[in-house]
Amino acid sequence: MTTSPLATQRLSSIVVLSSGFSLTGAGTVMLGVLLPVLAQRWSLRDDTAGLLLFLQFLGSALGAVFTTLNRIRSLMAGYGLLAASAGVLAFTGSHPPFATFFFFGLGLGMTMTSTSLLFSDRWGNDRAAKLEWLNFAWSAGATVGPVAFLPFLHMSDVHTLFLVVAGLSLSLLAWVAFRESRQPRPVPENSSPRVRVERSGVFLQLIFLAVCAVGVEAALSGWLTTYSHRVGLRSLAGAAMATSLFWFGGMLSRLAFSTRLLAKIGRHTTLQGAIWGVAATVAALIAAPTPTAILVTAGLAGLCIGPLYPLLLSFLLERSARGWIFSMGGIGAALFPWFTGLLSAHFHSLRVGLIAPWGAGLLMIALRWMALRPVHIAEMPTPIHS
Repeated sequence: MTTSPLATQRLSSIVVLSSGFSLTGAGTVMLGVLLPVLAQRWSLRDDTAGLLLFLQFLGSALGAVFTTLNRIRSLMAGYGLLAASAGVLAFTGSHPPFATFFFFGLGLGMTMTSTSLLFSDRWGNDRAAKLEWLNFAWSAGATVGPVAFLPFLHMSDVHTLFLVVAGLSLSLLAWVAFRESRQPRPVPENSSPRVRVERSGVFLQLIFLAVCAVGVEAALSGWLTTYSHRVGLRSLAGAAMATSLFWFGGMLSRLAFSTRLLAKIGRHTTLQGAIWGVAATVAALIAAPTPTAILVTAGLAGLCIGPLYPLLLSFLLERSARGWIFSMGGIGAALFPWFTGLLSAHFHSLRVGLIAPWGAGLLMIALRWMALRPVHIAEMPTPIHS
């Protein structure tokens, strides 16, 4: 059996776009991993360091808003912003470049949103599994990233690291400009009449759940390295391992639910289990008495958080395939790491600061019980494609 040129082209597109999504995963967690070094270099307190995380994730949220129906053009803009801002960061001096981290986040947001929407447009009938796969690729980058950053941390050579990110972003920009732009442009599906008359309350609950889910993910990703370092993992390699284990757990669970396992267990059951698991594991992180316990719990937290956001996206994109939906998650990613830093600075304890993501976990449990009953989600029909 021969493979058609179209199938080969589609496969190469999946491989390259997934690789680019892995880069955004590494780029998203990069600031959190570098934070101990950057905070020392720029003499930052936890509240100011949290502001850097806030600006990056705020940019990411706005990047989702700026993503248009022309996914290819938005993808090119995202990679262009990543290349430019990483290039600026490579030559930063002794003062923290707050605005540059905002534009770096803006590039991340546009790239992640346009890639996700492109996948959603192309594989609407299999949207949930494909989004789990795409987020598996993101988690792979977030998992490998902290380990790949270690040589640069040991040499305190973050300039070279940013130059590498800039070069990879330029390469992906060239691919999108010369290859992806030639493919037929998928037409985003419109919501069916049943979707438009669906209760707005359920939709809003899903939005708030997405805000909390991404907020927990970003807060843990941004602060785990610093938290582990302060609790007892004195080497940066050991501290960064906590972040790697967190994303390794997320990568495994997203890979698992990109298969038929999701259909067997059911989206609603998976959502419920993930929410309870997130709340329990963040509480365990706060109470963890030893560095070893933190490492183990970080991996378990990743397993629980992994399928949550892609699953919520599959519900939301059935209702509206617009970029602003991704910005809602970005709001959580901007706020909760910042809240964590503010609490930590006020109480002089990052352990207390982690109450912020734990509170988000508890809020998700409340939202689940208030509105997301199985019958409500079951009412949502799967769109029919011609």
